[in-house]
Amino acid sequence: MNAYHPHTSPLNTPYADTAKILVIRFMAIGDVVLSSVLCNSLKKTFPKAQVDYLVHEASASLFDKHPYIDNVIALTNSERKNPFKYFKKIREVTAQGYDLVIDAQSTNKSEIISLLARKKAICIGRVKKGRGFFYTNKVDPKMGGGNKVAERLRLLEPLTSMGFEVQQDDAFNVTVPMELKQQMRETMKASGIDFTRPVFLMSVTAKERVKRWSMSKMQAWAQHCIDTYKAQLVLFSGNEQEQADVEAFYQNMGQHPDIHPYINSDSLPKLAALMSHCDLFVGNEGGPRHIAQATGLPSAVVFSPYAKRLEWLVSESPLHQGVEWNDVTTLPPNEINDIDDKLVVDSKQYWDLYNSIDVDHAIKLVDSVAQAAGINAQ
Repeated sequence: MNAYHPHTSPLNTPYADTAKILVIRFMAIGDVVLSSVLCNSLKKTFPKAQVDYLVHEASASLFDKHPYIDNVIALTNSERKNPFKYFKKIREVTAQGYDLVIDAQSTNKSEIISLLARKKAICIGRVKKGRGFFYTNKVDPKMGGGNKVAERLRLLEPLTSMGFEVQQDDAFNVTVPMELKQQMRETMKASGIDFTRPVFLMSVTAKERVKRWSMSKMQAWAQHCIDTYKAQLVLFSGNEQEQADVEAFYQNMGQHPDIHPYINSDSLPKLAALMSHCDLFVGNEGGPRHIAQATGLPSAVVFSPYAKRLEWLVSESPLHQGVEWNDVTTLPPNEINDIDDKLVVDSKQYWDLYNSIDVDHAIKLVDSVAQAAGINAQ
């Protein structure tokens, strides 16, 4: 942590509680959800402060009327991609006169905000090679280990060094309007969902190909959920490729009457509303699973070698469990670590490790979470 220059910010005075604070995390969805713990912690530390969250427009509505966020600032697609529009937007943002900027994104683009704000603001960002010239304090969030939430909360360490008693809150949540919840429930009923039976939300695909577990194994896993729990499986998708994957899955499952691939969840708020009426999240790990946890939906997921379970499954609760190749191998820890350090994403070795996770591992996983959630076999 290197102080850039002294400040006359309210954070250096008895009036710190009335400071204006900006937290930055543009993308991706899972990261935005996890990084919201910074807003929680800052609002609890400075209850009268204004805490704003700068995110990509796709995620913005997840935080409307959030208890610890005063204003959600949405960065549009055109503003993100067009340098002139981007600069105009961040000029408007920094003109608000923030006293503290927490840059959880810490990219060249996001650091420009600290460049414009640093005359007044304390600016905290991550240690990265070739970056961080305009932060007043830099933190290496990986120092000390822990999961991704712990890493984000480590960005608040400079405040502790300044003498503040930081109230860390690692419980992330999103807001789902009651009206939207009610609309989604009616949509689900109209689609044939019987709420007297378990409803599982199933992630059979993923935005990135390297995060998609074997489709044939996913189908066997789905059949187990139907046969064992008489579960109704709701499938969701985002982009065109995900929609094609969902359709192929549905067809390969013989258009099973307990599989519902066409319930409209074409926005993150609708997806969150859908989750609020489900009993279990099953499938591939990714951003949607973080939203599921934020809505209180139990989850059982398969991790790709691309993402480590201990980093991304930010819960020790039996209601949220995952399995990765490390869990099923007989290799000693030193060999596992060596493979992880040298593994090339999308290589043959990568897919061999991914496919070493069998259907039986996934079945054991979902049975464990279902038991913890009180979902009984039928």
